[in-house]
Amino acid sequence: MTVEALARRAAALAGDRRIRLIVALVGFAAATIVTVLIAHPRMFTGFASYDDEGYMLTALKGFVNHGELYDRVFTQYGPFYYEFWGGIFSIFGISVTHDSGRTVTMIVWVLSSLVFGLAILRMTRSIVLGIATQILSFASLYVLNNEPMHPIGLIGLMLGVILLIAGFVGEGESPYPMALLGAVVAALVLTKINVGIFAVISIAFACAFSYPTLWRRRWPRMLIEALFIVIPILLMAGKFDEGWARHYAIHVVFSAVAVVVVLRAREPDRRPVGELRWLIGGFLVLAVVSCVAVLGSGTSIHGLIHGVIEQPLHQANAFSLPMELSRRIYAFDFVALGVACAYWYTARGRAVEAGPVWRGIWSVVAIVVGLTMSLSVAGQVLPFDSTSLAGYPLSMLPFVCVALMTTTPGGALKRSFVRLLLPLLAVLQALHGYPVAGSQTFLSALLLVPTGALCVANGVAGLAEAVEVGADRIALGGFAILMAVVLGWFVVNTYMREPLDLYRTAYHDSVPLDLPGSSDIRLASEEEVALYTTITANIDRYCPAFVTQPGMGSFYQWTEQEPPSYLATAWETLFDEEDQQKVIDDTASIKDLCLLRNRALEASWGTREGPLVRYLEQGFQPIGQWGGYELLRREGTRSATR
Repeated sequence: MTVEALARRAAALAGDRRIRLIVALVGFAAATIVTVLIAHPRMFTGFASYDDEGYMLTALKGFVNHGELYDRVFTQYGPFYYEFWGGIFSIFGISVTHDSGRTVTMIVWVLSSLVFGLAILRMTRSIVLGIATQILSFASLYVLNNEPMHPIGLIGLMLGVILLIAGFVGEGESPYPMALLGAVVAALVLTKINVGIFAVISIAFACAFSYPTLWRRRWPRMLIEALFIVIPILLMAGKFDEGWARHYAIHVVFSAVAVVVVLRAREPDRRPVGELRWLIGGFLVLAVVSCVAVLGSGTSIHGLIHGVIEQPLHQANAFSLPMELSRRIYAFDFVALGVACAYWYTARGRAVEAGPVWRGIWSVVAIVVGLTMSLSVAGQVLPFDSTSLAGYPLSMLPFVCVALMTTTPGGALKRSFVRLLLPLLAVLQALHGYPVAGSQTFLSALLLVPTGALCVANGVAGLAEAVEVGADRIALGGFAILMAVVLGWFVVNTYMREPLDLYRTAYHDSVPLDLPGSSDIRLASEEEVALYTTITANIDRYCPAFVTQPGMGSFYQWTEQEPPSYLATAWETLFDEEDQQKVIDDTASIKDLCLLRNRALEASWGTREGPLVRYLEQGFQPIGQWGGYELLRREGTRSATR
């Protein structure tokens, strides 16, 4: 059999739907099983002493038991997070504990990566790219281990669901996917309002480009383009006196400008405008239902407004963690903008469509950029390694525009709405790292993984069209298979086999914590386990109620007590004077109130000020000290002075 005949036979097998379905099921199932085997030991090993985990668990438990979110339970996150998880825990009769919280976070972690993989499969019809996206997305979400039950897990899942739903927005009218898309975006807004607003702006831009009725109106079109570009500056204007905020904003602005330039070189899509009513309707229905539900649980209208809008606006001034970006990243910005302008010139400066040479060039650029982008989130950035390039997860952000470049004749891209939406989402979701760029750094870069896969898919399709059928295409196909095998081995070995061995070994070498609700958690040493066990035992012995400075919610879980008032990790900066006074009023009459304090953790959160800080400095006598923790008790009660 000739090479040409073998190639035709292979193409026929690859196009067989039954074979593709079996391969996809086996491939995604195998990847999912391995991610579960990695996620479990990773999720249940270690404990972060800054204790965002305890804060979220205690707030969720308070909402499940009592309702009255914002009025009785302090949080700076939206009601959908609590309604979603509260519903899950209540429906299935699950107690809110460290073990259950880490279990559902592990499920969200695995499910999110699977959804991203399926979204890319839907977009590109490539099983290889879909599974690779699943693996790399999973690796990008390792940070969930640091903060189980933090909203970033649910947000990551919702971003994946948005892409998967958008993949079902076909060339014809698609009312139901649009309604679902609007509902998920509303859920995102009501989980973390800044992230939701970024998604709203991205979808508005995608709609402006997709519906001729909107695109032909010059001023609305220019307004949405301008908003897309300047939103980083508007967001960070209050901190422009700090260099890190300026660099961060400029980096995202460059990325947004490059996207706008590339879209100016493309013809807008033509979608039926009636879909917009379904999109807006889905958004409004979910938003109204969520708000009515939380009001029905006892939350006041004032509390809802304060918690959803006012408190998040206070976050940047209350506590921030800089996004440190290397100055070298400006090289990426200028090169990407140059690539965008070059594409605009070649696409708009020609009277006829670009020939195979130009399409081949853009296709190679797309493949190289896509591979680098997808790997960059996990630290593989050329020409710099992750140790020399601060902020490396976002280094390839300005090259998101490459995913919008047409590499095939006529620019006919199937499921073009999701292909348009993904890069737009990726640009503005990069702002998730402001004002706290800890674990959020990786979530802000998460969409670069599927965007890179889309770039690769576009590049491969472009090369296939640019090379004529014959020996050259067969040779190119053989080279592509070889590269896929090499890169596949690298990805599987680096992000699956090695972590599987590492985290399983670390889990088995660790020591069970064995405190209430935390029996599955293991810590690094006997000393660390003894520390938390001893503190918990002394609180049980001496304290009918206690407060913590700063917020250390896990001790409420381990002692099986409820906090007597508001709780938050960095409460000294998050609580305004009214919030601090509420804690004083709620605890002043408690006899033998205890205080658990950790000065080192307290200092890490920032300025110590306010009436509650002064209140806790008076009348408490030491019981004992273990590690950096002090346990103190106040004899009798105290008046709630203002």
